[in-house]
Amino acid sequence: MGGQLGAGPGGWIDVPLSAEAPPAATGEYVELPASGWGALVGWAAGPAKLVRVPERPEAHTTVMTTSGPAGDRHRRRPRTEAEQVELDGDIDIYLRDGGIPARPAGYRWFLRLPAGYHEDEFWSELHEALNHAHPAATHPACIARQVGSILREIFEGAGR
Repeated sequence: MGGQLGAGPGGWIDVPLSAEAPPAATGEYVELPASGWGALVGWAAGPAKLVRVPERPEAHTTVMTTSGPAGDRHRRRPRTEAEQVELDGDIDIYLRDGGIPARPAGYRWFLRLPAGYHEDEFWSELHEALNHAHPAATHPACIARQVGSILREIFEGAGR
């Protein structure tokens, strides 16, 4: 899968940049999870189906949990820059393990859903097809190409 982004030519840098996130109300885009899995799905979908938006780590929260005699206490605080760097590093390791180049840091990534799909339906169909093809595979090297094939089938069959 190396040098090219999933379904088309180019790389991460060819993903269009937007100043603002796509409006959630339209249901046309879904924000990809800030994880190696989310990045793998974005890579496999290709730049024409993605948009990236500058990230603001302070807009995310980290939950701090402390345990004591009275039970667990949860406190939310803004994500630090160091935590964002660590998260991006973990994502890049996952991508590398799947033969995929690292993403540029500092962005949120959004996928344009196939025509006629809702977010839950999209993820359900993707997970079901992947589980059917690789019931036990979780390593990105085992699933990277398969995710691309599944996404092509989903997008080509969209609007059914």
